[in-house]
Amino acid sequence: MDYIINRKRKITLKDLLLEEQVLAPCIYDCLSARAAEIIGFKAALLSGGVLAYSMSGLPDMALITADELLWAADRISSYSQLPIIVDADDGYGESPIAVYRTAKRLVKVGAKAFTLDDTTGIRGWERWAFSEKDKKEHKVISQEKWLSKVKAALKACEGTDCMVIARTESKFRYGINEAIERCQKAIDLGAEMTLIIGLKNLEEAKLVSKHVTGWKMWPDVGSRNNIPDVELDDIAKLGFNLVTMHFLEKGAMYGMLNYGKHVSADWNTVYSDNHNMGGLSPEEQRNSLSMDYLKWLEFEKECLELN
Repeated sequence: MDYIINRKRKITLKDLLLEEQVLAPCIYDCLSARAAEIIGFKAALLSGGVLAYSMSGLPDMALITADELLWAADRISSYSQLPIIVDADDGYGESPIAVYRTAKRLVKVGAKAFTLDDTTGIRGWERWAFSEKDKKEHKVISQEKWLSKVKAALKACEGTDCMVIARTESKFRYGINEAIERCQKAIDLGAEMTLIIGLKNLEEAKLVSKHVTGWKMWPDVGSRNNIPDVELDDIAKLGFNLVTMHFLEKGAMYGMLNYGKHVSADWNTVYSDNHNMGGLSPEEQRNSLSMDYLKWLEFEKECLELN
């Protein structure tokens, strides 16, 4: 399935990472991917959490299925020119051969990378608790089981342009040294990138950089008290050349609430019809929402002209 008509070949994530640090927003559908592309981002990450929320109204507790994730990944990667990274959670199975099959399917639908973590699939209170004491109860599988999954995923991606990002959440339960050890062992197996969930600051980034070789990902970069967690230039020097963040879902909800309040108060669509979306020209507004409407019409016309 290819939703793109006469568009140039998509660049791979590997190609981008060889050139520069890549900043990739979390997306959840074709419209959010469209926004990321128009803004100028060069890659995007399909977030399992936001996908669950937007598609099924579910929290990020491993409640969506592999088929649902692949359904979304297929449609987004077929549409968007951006290389799509997929949040594949625990690989959707305890066995490495189940992970192998998931990875094969992700490659087939056009994912240019995916994360594979060491969680158990049970994402209860301890995972989302705010206190460090509760977080230490966060469950992860053993090194051996996780690395067997990484090995299977790497085998599935052999000869393709899809990357395996080995992701560990073991820092919460066992500390940063355990997470570092797991990442380096994944690198030794052949993983091209690693990811430690729970890094907080530049000091921890330096520690990871000292002991873990290869490319590294910094997920969900944010800010506290109006101060960024880290400066991206600083962590780029430490090998963190892929950075992701959440903001599109908040922006989309704000826009819907803002327009909706005016429409419901005015009992008409004058506000939304005439709103310039922060200064966009009418043509820019049409292009942002057209989803290649004119190209599809031209293609249909071409097919109908048999003589």
